[in-house]
Amino acid sequence: MAQREESSIPRFHIHTHGCKVNLAESETIAAALLAAGWERAADAADCDIAILNTCTVTGEADAKNRKAIRALLRASHAPLIVTGCAVNIDPSRYADIDTRISCEADKDKVAALAARLTSETTLLPTSDMLEQLALRGHDGDGFRTRVDLKIQDGCDNACSYCIVHVARGPARSVPAAVVLDQAHALVSGGTRELVLVGIDLAAYKDGDIDLAQLVEMLLEQTNIGRVRISSVEPQSVTPSLIDALGHSDGRLCRHLHLCLQSGSSKVLREMNRRYDAEGFVALVDRLYAAVPRLALSTDVIVGFPGETDEDFEESCRLIEQCGFMRLHVFRYSKRPGTPAAERSDQIDPRIKAQRSQILIELGGRLALADMEQRIGTAEQVIIERPGLGTSESYHAVSCDAKLPPGALVPLELADIDTKNMRLIAR
Repeated sequence: MAQREESSIPRFHIHTHGCKVNLAESETIAAALLAAGWERAADAADCDIAILNTCTVTGEADAKNRKAIRALLRASHAPLIVTGCAVNIDPSRYADIDTRISCEADKDKVAALAARLTSETTLLPTSDMLEQLALRGHDGDGFRTRVDLKIQDGCDNACSYCIVHVARGPARSVPAAVVLDQAHALVSGGTRELVLVGIDLAAYKDGDIDLAQLVEMLLEQTNIGRVRISSVEPQSVTPSLIDALGHSDGRLCRHLHLCLQSGSSKVLREMNRRYDAEGFVALVDRLYAAVPRLALSTDVIVGFPGETDEDFEESCRLIEQCGFMRLHVFRYSKRPGTPAAERSDQIDPRIKAQRSQILIELGGRLALADMEQRIGTAEQVIIERPGLGTSESYHAVSCDAKLPPGALVPLELADIDTKNMRLIAR
């Protein structure tokens, strides 16, 4: 176990599991601590407080939480705060591991708890907090020029494999005025791309303001270079959102992560998803017709209980038909407390591994096909570090190393680096 070097400035280390919402919440915790005078430690061996932000979406996620806790405890003598969805479900499961562990379900209270555990001064005025949020637009303090901005939390769905609606509670939205205040602070700090994140993002509602209207407000009332919608449920994609994608000239990135999970209507029904395969394809067709340059990515679960070979083949056909530029493939993992975990028709792990590999390979072919059709076109690319950027279509782009991080520049896409699966800009 490494010994922490003595310093007059307290240091924190955050380890994050799970989704973009968790990442955004970890950044907010970091901003609070930075505003209170703390420094960020690159690893747990050099911190006064360690923080683990957990995920509990699957049984595998819970196992990863416990593994991370053991690793953080071995790394240093520092107290460990465990927060996140897993704590919302069962805090004692983690608090009982070691006396150095404190569980805090409310992430807004993590910074204050860190201060109490280390006898440091607490909390921060709102202006200081916004200043630190703005620092996320810079390349320092571990933050990025593309920043996740949380605008929604909770979920009113109850998918049979998922416990997030229990861990996060009902759907609720950050008021539009607060979102705009945070966006202004981030833009002032140099952020060039805002990535809107939420548990059920398209469920956003603040009075009469829906997601599409919020995006219009961000584009009209701030100088942000561009806005990206991170992930949406198919049943929540409205005509106004499609219209915004098609008519914002790329300031609203023509990219959507459209959650699929399965291409079999039977499996979708058993997952308690609110659409079928035919409806999903019809939505994709409408999107491509309205936004010809659109890039689509998705999530797919393989090996859901009762998934037959025919069900899986239906998924493969639908995925290929939709032409996704990126697939996130997950093997189904039982999550105790969910209906799917109680089913007797669980799939053999070897079959799940085989199906996962087939989809990973299909995803690679589709990604390459999407990149090939973009050669000879130009896209706005945000430079994230020298020589590497992210295109509007969400591809990694190799570019001139002289372009400064944070720049948002139009680049011609000329070739493909197949080894690293990147576009090459000239």
